[in-house]
Amino acid sequence: MAKNKILLVDDDIDILTLNHDFLVGEGYDVITATNCAEAIEKVKTHKFACLVLDVMLPDGSAFDLTPKIKQYTDSPIIFLTAKDQQEDVITGLSVGADDYITKPYSLPELSLRINVHIKRNMKSEGFLIEYTPLTINIKTREVTLKGKPLHLTNREFDILCLLAETPNVIVPFTRIYSHIWGDDAPCDNHLVMVNISYLRKKMEKIAPEITFIKTEWGIGYSFAYPPVKNSVTSQY
Repeated sequence: MAKNKILLVDDDIDILTLNHDFLVGEGYDVITATNCAEAIEKVKTHKFACLVLDVMLPDGSAFDLTPKIKQYTDSPIIFLTAKDQQEDVITGLSVGADDYITKPYSLPELSLRINVHIKRNMKSEGFLIEYTPLTINIKTREVTLKGKPLHLTNREFDILCLLAETPNVIVPFTRIYSHIWGDDAPCDNHLVMVNISYLRKKMEKIAPEITFIKTEWGIGYSFAYPPVKNSVTSQY
């Protein structure tokens, strides 16, 4: 599955390397730059989920760099700086920064801030669907349930997304079949039920006490939200 790509901009190679290695370990695809000119070139050629900029750079500052970057991306921007004066915070936010972290900071905090802004941005763009405790990332095709990854086949993922688009609304067998398989042939209800069964079993391994997929007998299925409590587990 695709990783979120991060741009780190800092002229301190030691800090840049430390942040890079930690965020790679957190599962990000990390690109680095050491000055404003290099950062702009990277933004032109890559699509980043988040940008982390040190304020003081050898050929300018993040205050000047941010408006130029905004010409190419709407991704969230986080400033890193040793400055903590109120006027610097106001200036940073006014030029387009989404967050402001003063040094020294912890690496887990940096990762958490990045993750929060990526999720917020993806929700605003419609890429992230959240039905607590279920999260569906349409862009990366990742699904988590109770914070744990749910490994689905492409068809299982597409079925889940289709149902989740209209919570508590019945989706007929024919709609599911035509959307997933795209066949003009008569709907194969059994094929739909088998794939739903596989999807449910994977979800039940993580959250056996609840179910999001409700059987509408003889008609199809619906996405239940809030999820219904599981008392009896059925095959389909």
